[in-house]
Amino acid sequence: MRYLALVKGLDPHIEEEVTLDIQGIEFTGFAFICPYEVEGGKKYPVSIGFTILDGLEIRELCDSKKELERIGTSYNYYIRGVLNEDSIDAGIVISDDDEYFANYPDLIGKAVEFQVDRINVEFLMD
Repeated sequence: MRYLALVKGLDPHIEEEVTLDIQGIEFTGFAFICPYEVEGGKKYPVSIGFTILDGLEIRELCDSKKELERIGTSYNYYIRGVLNEDSIDAGIVISDDDEYFANYPDLIGKAVEFQVDRINVEFLMD
């Protein structure tokens, strides 16, 4: 899904690190595709995905809380929301580009939680 994201911060030491605000949800991710120079305080069109380095383990939740929760100071996040076939609605829709969710058809439409190693940001052309 395409969003207009406000760049809240850029790390001067880690080139790909970017802190964004999308519809009031703030998170730090990695700009893995960025076809132009990005400046803090400006808005840009983006799409959001995730990276998992080890296996994915999705667990069903009792409540339908939608959130991104950073784990300490790492780039790892818990993503909580409603699972769709190719995305999760965690307050913002995050794409499943690697088709992980296909292995969990029984959880489609349910509130879930899983851990990712980082959130990916693709800066889009207008």
